[in-house]
Amino acid sequence: MNYHEPHKDDQSLLSLWESGDEGAFAALYRRYFPQLVTTAYQKTKDRYIAEELAQESLLAFYYKKEYRLDNVAAYLQVILRHKTYDHFRKVLVREQHTSLAAQQQPATVEDTTQQLYKSDLLKALQNRIQALPDQCRTVFLLSRNQHMSNHEIADTLGISVNTVEQHMRKALKRLREGIVILLLISLHK
Repeated sequence: MNYHEPHKDDQSLLSLWESGDEGAFAALYRRYFPQLVTTAYQKTKDRYIAEELAQESLLAFYYKKEYRLDNVAAYLQVILRHKTYDHFRKVLVREQHTSLAAQQQPATVEDTTQQLYKSDLLKALQNRIQALPDQCRTVFLLSRNQHMSNHEIADTLGISVNTVEQHMRKALKRLREGIVILLLISLHK
C-alpha cells in the first residue's frame, strides 16, 4: 500500500497500524519527524539534540501504541515537550554536579597542598632551630616555648640581658634566612 498518498489521514494510518501494518507507522513517522525536529530545534538550538528528541518522541509514541487519537500532531507535541523538559532537567543536573565538583575539588586540593606546605615549613623550622648553637637555641626556646621575658631568661641561665638579646637576634636572623631560602625553593618547584 502506498502510504505517501496525501489523502491518507492520520486516522486511516492509525487504523492500519492497529491492524498490524507497520508501514502505517512509518508513514506517520515520516510525516511528523520534520515537524518535531523543527520544534525541538527552536527550544534547544542544537540540530543533533533536536533530532534525538524527535526520535525519542516518536519511539515513545510507537511503544505506547496510541491508536485512538483525535490529533496525532498535538499528541506528539506533548510527548516532545516532556522529552525536551527531561533533556533540560538532565543538562541542569549535570551542570550543577559539574559546578559543585569544580568548587569542591580545588578547595580540597588547595587545603591538602596548604597542609603539606605548612608541615614542610614546620619541619624545616624545627631543623633550623636544632641547628642553632646550644646557648642560642636554649634562649630562643625559653622565649618562644616557655614565654619567658629576656630578664627571666637571663636570671635562669645566669647571663646578662644583653647576651640574651644577642642570642635572640642571632636566632631570629638565622631562622628568617632559612625560611626565605625555603620560600624561594618552593616557588621554583
